[in-house]
Amino acid sequence: MQHGKKGQRRVNKTNITKGIIALVCIALIFATGLYFGRTGGPGGFTVTTQYGVGAMDIEELEALAERVDARAEGTAPQQTPVEPETVTQQPEVPDPGGGLININTATSEGLQALPGVGPAIADRIVAHREAHGPFRIIEEITDVSGIGPARFADIRDMITVE
Repeated sequence: MQHGKKGQRRVNKTNITKGIIALVCIALIFATGLYFGRTGGPGGFTVTTQYGVGAMDIEELEALAERVDARAEGTAPQQTPVEPETVTQQPEVPDPGGGLININTATSEGLQALPGVGPAIADRIVAHREAHGPFRIIEEITDVSGIGPARFADIRDMITVE
């Protein structure tokens, strides 16, 4: 601060401007983080709001709530790694009797049995699963490039995550 006439203090406008700019930058960084979301890591979680109300049936929602509660209490059972020889290498094809394709174990060929899923999308599903781990809920398949809301609606009743 500088002193003006008769003991009055003048405010240094440069420092105030720099402070305001810094606060705006911090607010923008915070808002950007909220907009894009924080995906889970150890102890983290992912909130998906793309589908709105009604995207999950009540059984899926209750099962998800139980898993979240168990994890919050620290009582969630430890997941055991799947041995490579226990994963079926046979293509899973939906049967007319209501069989579902497990998107966590299906091969690329098995995934191609789904409507609108060709070799490229099937390979991206497998690559996503290998890079990010198994899908927790079927809606997570929309994280794969090429699976949008319309394609998901077509395959929703044909897939599962077990």
